[in-house]
Amino acid sequence: MNVLIPGGASYVGAWLVPHLLGDGHVVTVYDSMLFGNGCLPDNDNCHVVKADIRDSEAWAKACKGQEAVIYLASISRELMCQQNEGLAYEVNVESFRPNVEAARKAGVKRFIYGSSVAVYGSSDHDAKEDEPLAPSTIYGRGKAACEVVLKDFEADMCCAVTRSASVCGYSPRQRLDLTINRMVHDAVRRKEIKVEGGMQKRSHVSIKDLARFYRRLLDVKASRIAGQTFNVVDQNQAVKESALMVSRVVGGTAIDVGPRVDDRSYSVDGTKAKLVLGFYPSNPLEQAVRDLMVRLDAGYWKDSMTNPVYQNVLA
Repeated sequence: MNVLIPGGASYVGAWLVPHLLGDGHVVTVYDSMLFGNGCLPDNDNCHVVKADIRDSEAWAKACKGQEAVIYLASISRELMCQQNEGLAYEVNVESFRPNVEAARKAGVKRFIYGSSVAVYGSSDHDAKEDEPLAPSTIYGRGKAACEVVLKDFEADMCCAVTRSASVCGYSPRQRLDLTINRMVHDAVRRKEIKVEGGMQKRSHVSIKDLARFYRRLLDVKASRIAGQTFNVVDQNQAVKESALMVSRVVGGTAIDVGPRVDDRSYSVDGTKAKLVLGFYPSNPLEQAVRDLMVRLDAGYWKDSMTNPVYQNVLA
């Protein structure tokens, strides 16, 4: 299958692309390379378009001949959204409808949108896909808006939405600002994990399992996923529980619990993915911690304490 991935040089994309190539797909990565090229593989079936997602002409050209789109492009950290709301709106929301329309006109048959559990807002229970959305962040509101837009195209394309939990683990284009990744980094490099409050919940999934899920969405019959939304989650944990898990795996790490600053709790139900697609996470969070720990110990990302690229913010 010819697959177009806007945001393909991202944290998730850089892990997903080689696996799609291994599955026999022909992949076109469309990315502005704002945070680097994702160490994309040198492969005859991997084509790279360095362009902005707001460039309608370049996007329309890239859509020609594509059978599926996995839409990962976004300003994906809330802090960066807050620092530049205009950019976040243009990239995350304003460009989306014309881009989906261009994909439809080009004959794309399957459009998979990478959303987030942030669309639920803070929740005191395991949120399910059919619940009303109440996003409380700029990032979450942008994701929710795009989900609404995509519904307008369901008559012409197989459209599916993934609401991903916070991702963790190693990628060729590493992020160290995500909850568990940050804890592992701090446990290894600082010998201490700082926790604000700690009783807030976060949803987590290994990058390996998220990539497996995207691959599944390409493999199954369109009728099984058309118009469907799926939470992709392994575990819901209190932040302090995650810190204790990381400390246990890394070993000998102090945990500094400070006052609660962020009151949001994300907790979601992953039953639908299991029932509809038979998808069960198979990569434990502990293994994601070990994958990062081994690489940090081996000297990966030596400038991690000073280089903002790992934090998904611009210098």
